[in-house]
Amino acid sequence: MKVKYIRWSTLGQSGARQLLDNNKYDLILQEQISGSIAFAKRPKGAELLKLIDAGKVSDIYVEEFSRLGRNAFDTLSTLNICELHEVVVHIQNMNLVSWIDGKPNPIFKMFSYIVSVIAEQEKELIKERTEMGKIAARQKGVVFGRKTGSNERKVDFLNKENNKLILKYLVEGHTTVREIAKLTDSSTATVMKVKRVGVETKQIKTTI
Repeated sequence: MKVKYIRWSTLGQSGARQLLDNNKYDLILQEQISGSIAFAKRPKGAELLKLIDAGKVSDIYVEEFSRLGRNAFDTLSTLNICELHEVVVHIQNMNLVSWIDGKPNPIFKMFSYIVSVIAEQEKELIKERTEMGKIAARQKGVVFGRKTGSNERKVDFLNKENNKLILKYLVEGHTTVREIAKLTDSSTATVMKVKRVGVETKQIKTTI
């Protein structure tokens, strides 16, 4: 079975452009979810991995390497699973294929590592530049955050994609705050806020 996996991050985006050749695939899995979520934690990502494990997938098509994981390690882990099951991965923006003539493509392996690491470094650089920009702005008197008197509804806060995942871990009660922060690529302060709001809205027992 040939499967196309599509992911986009924000509500303002869509997967329409990536569906221009949708007649080529047996199944199309698409989802709007943050790229900071591990591939196996995404609903459609998890569905795809189950299909691979069941031996039902022959080819996977994605627009670029970054669609297969939240960072270099996660992307390479997904690609490793595909290789173990002899699933051919097609990276469409680079016209790269993971298998050629029934054998792993060494050029694909080299590019997958290089591109994944570069993409992760770019994310970190963007974060660093953003933080430096905020520091400079604060020094000039700029105030970040909500305007005085404004208030985000608790339900809206908990319904944010990453916060829903944090809440899920908190409700399960098997993971520490630091572990949840690492798993969801969030700060411990965010995890604690989700926990507090979850308790206030009775979605989390006060004993957690």
